[in-house]
Amino acid sequence: MNSVTGFLQALMKKGAKHIVVQGLPPIGCITYSFSLSSADDRDDMGCVATVNRHASMHNAALQGRLGTLRKQNPDSVILYADYYNAHLALLKNAAKHGFKERYKACCGYGGGTYNFDVFNTCGSSSAASSCAQPSEYINWDGAHFTEAVYKLMADSFLNGTYCTPPFHYLITKKAKSNRMPAAA
Repeated sequence: MNSVTGFLQALMKKGAKHIVVQGLPPIGCITYSFSLSSADDRDDMGCVATVNRHASMHNAALQGRLGTLRKQNPDSVILYADYYNAHLALLKNAAKHGFKERYKACCGYGGGTYNFDVFNTCGSSSAASSCAQPSEYINWDGAHFTEAVYKLMADSFLNGTYCTPPFHYLITKKAKSNRMPAAA
C-alpha cells in the first residue's frame, strides 16, 4: 500500500493531475485460485473466500489512502476504478452478456471443471490450443480474462457506475483545465 501511495505522490509531484487507480478484482474468482485452494474455501459466488476477503480488504485500504491523497491534492482528480464489484456484477450476469463459462479457462489443459493445470499453462506445448469461442469464456488462461471481459470492464469504468468519482467527472475537469489561460 505504501508503494502505491508513494508512486501516486511521485506522479503528482511531477505534475500529474488526472489519475485513475484500479482496485484488485475478486482474485478468488480467477481460475488459478481454485487450483491453489481447498474446495471447502468458497463464498456465495463459488469463488475462493479467503482470497476474495484479502482483495476486498486491500481495496478498502486503498480507497482510504486515495481519500487522503485527494484531500492533500485538491487540484488533482483521482478516480478509483472498482474492479472488484464490476467483476462480481459481470459474474452474476454472465449469461446476460453471452458468457457460458464463468470459471473454466479457454486456453488451458486437462479439461474438467476448470481446464487448468498450474504446470501446463496456456502457451506451453501441452496446452497449445484454445477454445473455439473465447467470447463465451470469462477466463482466458486461468490468470487473465478474455478480450470480451476486458471490453465490458472498460465500459463499466468509462460509462458505468464503477468509478468514484465517475469517469465523466475526470473528463470534465480535464477539459476545463485545458481551457484555462496560462498564468502570466
